[in-house]
Order: sequence, then C-alpha cells, then structure tokens
Amino acid sequence: MDIVETGFLLAKIQAFDNRNVGDETMAAWQEVLAPHILPDCLDAVADYYRNNAEWIMPSHIVERVRLMEEARTRSFKNGYHLNRVDEENAADWSAAMRELGRAVRTGSLTPAAYEAYADSEKPLEAFLTRKEIGQ
Repeated sequence: MDIVETGFLLAKIQAFDNRNVGDETMAAWQEVLAPHILPDCLDAVADYYRNNAEWIMPSHIVERVRLMEEARTRSFKNGYHLNRVDEENAADWSAAMRELGRAVRTGSLTPAAYEAYADSEKPLEAFLTRKEIGQ
C-alpha cells in the first residue's frame, strides 16, 4: 500500500471510531501496512468491526490479512514454481520467486491462472497484466 491508500483505509477506520488522523498517523500506519494490498486491508477492517467494538490497530489488520494470504497460498495444492521461460530467463531467481509468491498471496494470480502460466511460454508479468486469465 502507498500513503494515499493508507489515507483511504484510515478514512474508513475513522468512520467507525471517530479517531483523529493526521500525517503522523498515516505515516506510521503506512510503515506497517506497506507490504499489503488495499482490498485485503479494507476487508480486514470490515471483518474486525463486525466482531469488535474496540479501536483497531495495524496489528489487527496484519493478522487478518496474513490469514487471507495463507488461505490463498493453501489453494495452490501442489505449490507453485516458475515456468520454464521465467526459470531460464530470470536474472535473479530469488526475486522472481518472491514476485510469484506475492502474486499468489495477494490473489493477483489465481490457481487457474497459475496453471495457464505454468503451461505457457509467457513470463509471469504477462499473466499479471491480463485480467481475463483465471476469471
């Protein structure tokens, strides 16, 4: 998430609990939530306030987002790996695997889209920018 998205998230939270949100608050929350995507964080806030009346903190969001990400990862029953094209052309194999892992965790790559990617001669980037794959 970037700082603008963090501000959007905090506006939603403020609607629930009337907290004061300033630049320092946005910067602090963004530092913690930066690795996560806005839709997951918004869902985590809604889930939290569905069951709690106390003020939400970044750790509450991170905990819920991690559960979402773990569920997405588990949906890849046989794990995931780079396809032949990315395996052969990756200048930095570890970075390519991190990108693939992030796509899986955030839901940017569905299991169906992953199967198409694994069987293709196209790089991961092509599958992450084509909305019709796996939908």
